[in-house]
Amino acid sequence: MKKISFLFLMMLSSMAFSQNAPITFETGAFGNAWTWTTFENGPTNPAITMVANPSTTGINSSATVCKFTTTAAGQPWAGYESSHGAGIGSFTLSASNCVVKMMVYKSVLSDVGIKFATPSGGSTGEIKVANTVINQWEELTFDFSSRIGVYPLVKDQIVIFPDFNLSGRTKD
Repeated sequence: MKKISFLFLMMLSSMAFSQNAPITFETGAFGNAWTWTTFENGPTNPAITMVANPSTTGINSSATVCKFTTTAAGQPWAGYESSHGAGIGSFTLSASNCVVKMMVYKSVLSDVGIKFATPSGGSTGEIKVANTVINQWEELTFDFSSRIGVYPLVKDQIVIFPDFNLSGRTKD
């Protein structure tokens, strides 16, 4: 059975308050030792793992990346999230931090979504961007400028949807 895997290196521009960025997943860096919870990814709901970068040439020469494998039984919005109040810290979107860049290495073309949530779980919704290449690194840009000043203001969690695919999946 062929696996659909997604590898990520996240770059967050500097954010106000006490956020922790960039998220690189390197040993000792932001993201690597955070508590990440996977959700809606089928009955086994496999955890994310930190793995060696499959392609250190080109735009991503980092040694370690985050791996997420979607399952055919998972929901179209399956993903993973940091713990509230831990990891990313607390922040408010502003003109200086509203653009998020993420490097992805995917085996399929589909949307990638990101949203930020509040301590109570509220959010202003995800922004989705589709990758345009497979089996190589690509940098995606998520522009949250339309969410500046939108309630809820203070965020303390990042949520990632690596394969936001409303058509569903036929294989893991």
